[in-house]
Amino acid sequence: MLLDAVMPNMDGFMTALKLRENELTQRIPILMITSLKDKEDKIKALECGINDFVSKPFDKIELITRCKSYINMDKLNRKYILASKNPNTNLANKTALKDDISNNKYNQIILFKIENYTILEEFYTYEVAKKIEYEFSHKLKTLLPKSLENEILYHTADGEFATIYSNNPIFEKEFLIMKELNIFLEQVRSISIIVDGFHYDINILISFCTNLLNIFESARVGLNFAMTSKYNIVFANNIVENYTKDANQNLKTLKIIKEAIKAQKIFSYLQPIYNNTTNRIEKYESLVRLETPNGEILFPNSFLNVAKKAGYYLKITNFVIDNAFHMLKYSDYDISINLSVLDISDNYLRKHIINIIKENINLTNRIVFELLEDENCKDFDLIKDFIKEIKSYGVKIAIDDFGSGYSNFERLLSLEPDILKIDGSLVKNINKDPYSLKIVETIHTFASKMGILTVAEFVYDKEIFEIINKIGINFSQGYYIGKPENSELVLKRKK
Repeated sequence: MLLDAVMPNMDGFMTALKLRENELTQRIPILMITSLKDKEDKIKALECGINDFVSKPFDKIELITRCKSYINMDKLNRKYILASKNPNTNLANKTALKDDISNNKYNQIILFKIENYTILEEFYTYEVAKKIEYEFSHKLKTLLPKSLENEILYHTADGEFATIYSNNPIFEKEFLIMKELNIFLEQVRSISIIVDGFHYDINILISFCTNLLNIFESARVGLNFAMTSKYNIVFANNIVENYTKDANQNLKTLKIIKEAIKAQKIFSYLQPIYNNTTNRIEKYESLVRLETPNGEILFPNSFLNVAKKAGYYLKITNFVIDNAFHMLKYSDYDISINLSVLDISDNYLRKHIINIIKENINLTNRIVFELLEDENCKDFDLIKDFIKEIKSYGVKIAIDDFGSGYSNFERLLSLEPDILKIDGSLVKNINKDPYSLKIVETIHTFASKMGILTVAEFVYDKEIFEIINKIGINFSQGYYIGKPENSELVLKRKK
């Protein structure tokens, strides 16, 4: 826009002020064409929102060049505005939030997310979820308590919003901010979002933090914690400290895993499985162990989860399988190997198992693969086909930890297992808890009628061992029978 400083009815200064007050024109560059030379007039013009001056008499080429320059700048600004706004709600997005935090030194944030937003998308369709999100965004300012009102709301991700503050005193005491956020939470729960004539109830999860270096990332950590816990409101400062400790420990564990794989320090311990009928140890379960550079032996609960998340789990399983087939050549025992859905789902490992079975066809009648039930299994047909194929070579199948969680008998029977391993959480209490005893008896009765052998895990004393035998369970495994030992020691003793 071009203005003259001197105009009838309204001068250029007042016109600039009015243009800056109007939302439609407040961002448009303004050039003032003027014969005014006083410094005070120019300062006044700048304070009113003038961007630049062209002095009279003006040069036409200079004027066109200045106009083009501001038009190009305006185009860049518009691109930034588009890039820094959420297209669905027109609220500032994560890019704008991070810029504002960086440039204006905000040190407090509230981050909140529509609970189960992905389920809204799946259940009601993506379009309906976006409409719910849009309607919710327009109600937000009326829902926040007075003490937390702020002129800027951010739409940082699907179903996720934020607002930021600088030194808001309400953050000084955790119980005060918790009180205000509980009010906010109840306000949200009290409304319905109306979309296409249907009413939708909304619940949110809230994370807040203050005076941390990376407040947005820290609030995200708190929000992720809220999504996996029973809490609706989380003070992220408390979570981040533990998260940092866990992250550091995970890095240390990952380094140990890498070194162990490189040095081939992944090996097996063997735990005996006792035949309650013949009164002999006839089987061993292969249990993975890892040796650290200083010689410490690590149990799987201290490294397997990290290995899964970091992509090293399948390499460890590969070691275990190769070790088991090596041990079969030096013993007469059956050896059990644990397999997860993750293992079977991997094409390379599945093919490796089939190949090693074919190469050792004379040993397959002494191999037992123990499968852990998994309700998150997405391709059950793949599991069934794999089991059918390896059973055709004489391999036996056991269902591990049976009774610990869900147990779909129909799916179980379709796997045609040879053995059920009754979960230790039931077995360890059968001498004290009648309910556990009844479940164990029921599992054994069911298995017997189906021609399936049973193994009781966690048999840790004589009393439980005798109860297991009275029920008629075929095999016992636990510390009463024997603790896991280094496979080399077991094989030497056998010799």
